[in-house]
Amino acid sequence: MSTAQEIWTIKDVLTWSIGFLQKSGSESPRLDAEVLLAESLSCRRLDLYLTYDKPLEVTERNRYKDLIRRRAQGEPVAYITGKRDFFGLTLNVSPKTLIPRPDTETLVEAVLDKTAKDSLLRVLDIGTGTGCIALALKNERKGWDVSGWDISPEALLIAESNALKHELNVPFFAVDALNPSTWAFAARQKFDVIVSNPPYICESEVADMNASALKFEPRSALFADDNGLQFYALFAQKLPDLLSENGKVFLEIGFRQRDAVCSLLEEAGWREVRSLKDLSGHDRVVTASSPLL
Repeated sequence: MSTAQEIWTIKDVLTWSIGFLQKSGSESPRLDAEVLLAESLSCRRLDLYLTYDKPLEVTERNRYKDLIRRRAQGEPVAYITGKRDFFGLTLNVSPKTLIPRPDTETLVEAVLDKTAKDSLLRVLDIGTGTGCIALALKNERKGWDVSGWDISPEALLIAESNALKHELNVPFFAVDALNPSTWAFAARQKFDVIVSNPPYICESEVADMNASALKFEPRSALFADDNGLQFYALFAQKLPDLLSENGKVFLEIGFRQRDAVCSLLEEAGWREVRSLKDLSGHDRVVTASSPLL
């Protein structure tokens, strides 16, 4: 895109940037171009098409070029804009947090589907990151007592900013999910539901990963030891200590992990172990009821 004193309309700029991003390997060049142009102009995506023939100032084009250049280098759009939509909420994100994904909305939907709408439940989100799961649940079930844990101070700041942004009363606590000795301080009461999207990718799957996620997203939020089963193995043994009688757990899993995660839970005495698929038809969520005492 030339920066010379010539007329470039919104239509011209979008046409150029879509082609540029396509050549750079973007999987969604039109969407990326539209989101970034709307971000740089502080307008809605719809407004781009309502003012398609509007000429852009040189400063506006330069600002947009900087965003497009970052995207062409693989940086996720969510990190460039600092936000991501999830289950009807626009959430703050940062390179210190995993970007909320549509697949994880399957986890939220599973919790809502398996619980009564008028229930008054105490819910814990382990590994909350941006707070997306906890906040989505609280937004849908205002009467629930929802809280979130994470080990990352930076992630907790983002989660707290999102709770404040959407005026949702969800407290977040610094807790190491892999160190049960630290749980008692934050868990003074039992929970009715525990939900988690823990790190579950194993190192052998690196070759199959999206290059952008591998380069830009925090490895600690992606990878786990023991073939990706580290958190599930611990949860199977220790989460019953946090759950009320007949409490339930909802876990996001990798699409190849259903059998392994279900086996871990069943061997530890969990009941009603089930798996659910995401919109792509992949196994994405495992649910279970706490073991009988």
